[in-house]
Amino acid sequence: MPIRPYLSIIYNTQNLDISGFIRSFVLDISITQRLTDSATSLAVRIRDDEMKFQQDPMFNGIGDSLDVELFYENHTPDRRLSPGRFYLDRVELSSPPDVINLQAINRPLNLALRTKKTRTFSNLSLGEIVSAIASEHGLGVSGIRENINVTGWEQKDKSDLEFLMDLARDFDHVFRFDDQGRIYFQSWELLDNAGTVWVFNKDNILDKPKLRFTQSDSGTYRYFQTEYGGSGSTASLADTFVFSTDTFKGSVKYETFEQARLGTRALWRRSNANSMLVEFTIEGNGLVKLGSNFQITGYGTFDGNYQIQELRNSLNDNGWITEIKGRKLYEESPMNN
Repeated sequence: MPIRPYLSIIYNTQNLDISGFIRSFVLDISITQRLTDSATSLAVRIRDDEMKFQQDPMFNGIGDSLDVELFYENHTPDRRLSPGRFYLDRVELSSPPDVINLQAINRPLNLALRTKKTRTFSNLSLGEIVSAIASEHGLGVSGIRENINVTGWEQKDKSDLEFLMDLARDFDHVFRFDDQGRIYFQSWELLDNAGTVWVFNKDNILDKPKLRFTQSDSGTYRYFQTEYGGSGSTASLADTFVFSTDTFKGSVKYETFEQARLGTRALWRRSNANSMLVEFTIEGNGLVKLGSNFQITGYGTFDGNYQIQELRNSLNDNGWITEIKGRKLYEESPMNN
């Protein structure tokens, strides 16, 4: 007998559990997490032909908050998915029949986060810059940052969201919001070097889902260069695992070699790190985590260690499934000079 998945929804700041009421009206729900995006997204489609929601004074729409969980009835381990609190960012109504589509993200709809500003951060570490921005918005911080100092780094006509995205991109870090609503700012290199969580063999990989591997040399480069200091000095990185012989020169000018070293890795990661990908779908499992490393064997040249880049958990009348997208990790890292 198949185990039965359940949906839990706590609505708004009143902590009102509407799970039992809403389950019979939910057509489908999907939760999409991406490692390099700033927010996790939620979409819930609700049948409302009796206008129970449209005329409910509790339903305010934009800005309302939802706590959502997916889990299995009487199952151990429960594989519960608890992606955190979501804030309604978009509400759609289509008719006939009346269907409400709720779309939400897991960060507050904070205007201050999106307000453009110009300022300079002086004599701070990378972690201190991130913590200073988080403190301004009453947010926590998670993740491990590289121990890099900056003398003066300018936030020029950018919102704090844009600046954090650019800071992560320029210094080879991941930026997003975690399941507790904190700013997650994490070193890519440390993620890549973390241990593997699972080993999947072709003969026993979770009820043998269909896997799709892709490998591409399009858009890749052999050499990467970034400039630092005032004399035109450069840091470089060579990737001998690709067929390309082209050079990618970055536009950001760094203060020191250590900064530029991260800059070249960031250039490499944006173009080459996704040259081999895998996609597959398994039975819904909240224990599968974004950014985790896993190993696949039994597929010849596609064997190796992979890292989860995207998760999509969806629930409908056919059950709960988890879609996984991962990128292959290099067996040897490219070398900086």
